[in-house]
Amino acid sequence: MARSSSGDPLYLLESLVAQEIARLSTRREQLADAGDALMVLRARMHHVDFGDEDVGVEWLEADFAASMVSRLADMVDRVDQVTLTTEVGSATDEEVYRRNREKALAGQRQRTIYHEDLLATPEGRRAVDGMKGLGEHRMSSRIGTEFAVFGDDAVITLSRFGQAESRYLMIRNPALIACFAAWFEGVWEYSPVVYVDEDQREKTLIRLLALGHKDELIARHMGIALRTVRRRIAGLMSDYGVTTRFQLGVALAQDDRV
Repeated sequence: MARSSSGDPLYLLESLVAQEIARLSTRREQLADAGDALMVLRARMHHVDFGDEDVGVEWLEADFAASMVSRLADMVDRVDQVTLTTEVGSATDEEVYRRNREKALAGQRQRTIYHEDLLATPEGRRAVDGMKGLGEHRMSSRIGTEFAVFGDDAVITLSRFGQAESRYLMIRNPALIACFAAWFEGVWEYSPVVYVDEDQREKTLIRLLALGHKDELIARHMGIALRTVRRRIAGLMSDYGVTTRFQLGVALAQDDRV
């Protein structure tokens, strides 16, 4: 009696090989697409015109950058960005900052890598201090330009790498978005956390508690571990000699800390 092909070890191995070949074929197509998109990006940066062809890389005028940043941020659950300066660009827009804070409080994951040169000046430090409580922050010198990755939807980057005053480019090509996301992720993994003043961190924790946010959201918002949040809350309760969070809220209010 013939054996069923579904139970034949060689048939199963052949199926696995066929699946892997198909996967590699798809990956080659994705990499070829990424290569084409990178060529277009380079051409755009050097002002080479590709006509009206939709290649997923387009100019974004500075006057519309802030509104586009807000619009894209409204559509995704995570935003990763690299910042060279806080003196120019959408980072200086108060409306963008306000909406980013609202999104962070609503649970959006926000991660920022600051170039270490920005943190070397008093002005830069003050600007970064003002961003504390807005997501997670690290510093690095390994990325010499600015860009923001809006989930899987888009990337906004400088048209001249490293020149914060240059025009912007918006990228919607999926393969190129994945490249920028991988670039960010690789640097993020090995970048140190930006030092956060403990007094400021405690004020942020108290403010989020007063807003009624759960521990998990507070941890994500502050960029710290859940157990750290609970340990800090327990420390506050111990400081005020209370045993419940309601009592802690009353004590903080009486101490004019909320």
